[in-house]
Amino acid sequence: MKRKSIAIIITAVMMFTMIGSLSAFAADLPTGDSFDIPPQNLTVELKKWEDGRPYFALKWTNPQSIWKLQKYGVEHGEWGAGCQIDVKVGNGQWYYDASGELFGNALNFDEEEFDEPGNYVTDDVAFDPIQLNENLGVDGTVDIKTNVYYIRVRYAYVDNQGSDGQEHYIYSPFSNTASIGTESFYKKASDWAKSELQKASDLGLIPSILKGADMTKPITREEFAELAVVLYERVTDKKSQPVSPNPFTDTANQQILKAYNLGITSGTSQTTFSPKVLINREQCAAMLFRAIKAIHPQGDYNVAGVKDFPDQKHISSWAVEATKYMNKIGVITGDAQGNFMPKATTPAQEAAGYGMATREQAIALSLRTHDKAPEI
Repeated sequence: MKRKSIAIIITAVMMFTMIGSLSAFAADLPTGDSFDIPPQNLTVELKKWEDGRPYFALKWTNPQSIWKLQKYGVEHGEWGAGCQIDVKVGNGQWYYDASGELFGNALNFDEEEFDEPGNYVTDDVAFDPIQLNENLGVDGTVDIKTNVYYIRVRYAYVDNQGSDGQEHYIYSPFSNTASIGTESFYKKASDWAKSELQKASDLGLIPSILKGADMTKPITREEFAELAVVLYERVTDKKSQPVSPNPFTDTANQQILKAYNLGITSGTSQTTFSPKVLINREQCAAMLFRAIKAIHPQGDYNVAGVKDFPDQKHISSWAVEATKYMNKIGVITGDAQGNFMPKATTPAQEAAGYGMATREQAIALSLRTHDKAPEI
């Protein structure tokens, strides 16, 4: 397909408020497609207007369903899809979470420049974060040396077929989270982990819940579930779906519900997930093993002949297959003596954090699993 271009209204002149149900993103469009594919491969770059004021230039790929919707709008004299932009600074709130509103740009479509259906790139959408100073707590500047800025985008479409005669918006899910700024994807990390963290970030393997986090801290069940879902979706290039109805009373996190639906994780009881509980190495191995099996259901997962670890007696029976397989493919290794270090078994070990997994360790394991996936 030849190179495409798109005309963008670059000033954020439309404000879309959150009207209607967020679940409506799966509704059928007039083209017969569903609104369940978000903008893809979002990136952000800092640029300046002619007067020197900074702005964020956004770029992403639109799926074929958006191409068809824009073409339909041209042919029927209707608006096509717009895009909505959300932003936060550092560990602050997303603008949408704080205000219930998003800033939108129109996606103008030139039919003559799009004579072939398919994906196309939206390039250099200008977003001016300075207008959000009061909400974001910034001082009229965009300083990527001291702040980290996170941006995500989704589609919005006006459905005029409401029985009440009112305009109703439907929305796609949000895109991946793009970031720009000093240590834009972590607050703190060990020297050994920085290269793997950078590679994982470049591959889009770090979920938004871990963006800007202290990577040296232990990882929670919630965080690891999100990490595993991102791994699954990046390797398979498929969007996973959350289980419905929600079986848990202590979380409504859609990523957790996706992990549960994929069989990557389970609850700590029939009705609880315990999202903030920290996880240990054998639990990490088990969740990654299940993620691999979800990615490649027909893979060979035989661990016959794999030697026991010196501390094999401390590995839970339900984790034996997973720990041996992850060690077999070189994703998880033991210490210098070959011990797997599955979990703390004494009060002293528990106090020292023995066998626990840090965020940076978990991301490194996810990256190694991603790299091994083609061989499995």
